[in-house]
Amino acid sequence: MILFSVAIALQLAIVIALVRKYLRTRDAGFIWLGVAVVLWPWVSSLLDHGKHTLLDRISQGQLAGFYRFSLIQRGQMTVGSLFTSLSLLQNLIGGGLLLVTVLYLHKTKCENKP
Repeated sequence: MILFSVAIALQLAIVIALVRKYLRTRDAGFIWLGVAVVLWPWVSSLLDHGKHTLLDRISQGQLAGFYRFSLIQRGQMTVGSLFTSLSLLQNLIGGGLLLVTVLYLHKTKCENKP
């Protein structure tokens, strides 16, 4: 419980710092940074929880009803390749968010040079 509280406090401190910096500069890069560094990890952890729930259902043989038309059910994709694809997609989204952030912040920095 202590580690969870510290993690929440750190995330809150990051949000406060980013909001203050955004309000001072009006630079959209800080909003993107907040999305990439604060919001995306939370969304990603929810997706991870969903993947683990899916794996539990598959291991218990409960795949047929809910995923009747899925690639796994038809044998066109293995569970391992599904999990690998989902993990790569999560990393791609996170990396894309960070790239957008860097581009926004770099653009602002270049515009402010004399």
